[in-house]
Amino acid sequence: MRAGFGQFKEATPEYLRFAAQYGATDVLLNNANLPNVSGTWQLHDLVKLRLSVEGYGLKLSALENVPTSFYDHIMLNGPRRDEQIENMIVTVRNIARAGIPIFGYNWMPSMVWRTEPAIIRCGTVATAFDYEEA
Repeated sequence: MRAGFGQFKEATPEYLRFAAQYGATDVLLNNANLPNVSGTWQLHDLVKLRLSVEGYGLKLSALENVPTSFYDHIMLNGPRRDEQIENMIVTVRNIARAGIPIFGYNWMPSMVWRTEPAIIRCGTVATAFDYEEA
């Protein structure tokens, strides 16, 4: 097991420096802020992102999620379904070719569900989901 930082969209110098100072070895980006070229992420943009992370002595170990516009027709069997499937194949292959070993995805049409944060053990504030409130 390695210590990693995650759930951020951009690998900013401040974020990467903080992760390295904290002692993390790995970074996971959620919905990475990359150029959308015809519904795909391009290899050169992914390599550039990985190299920027490595410049701080960190490993870009995972990308989680792509823009909803990459897969909404797949989920809902829309008219661009087949085109989006082909584009997702290109994107997943580009992620692998860029040397990023993990791709996580979320196919929920309404994204992640949350309600107001909750106070938990020792007064800590945590992300929460309460079905009665949702």
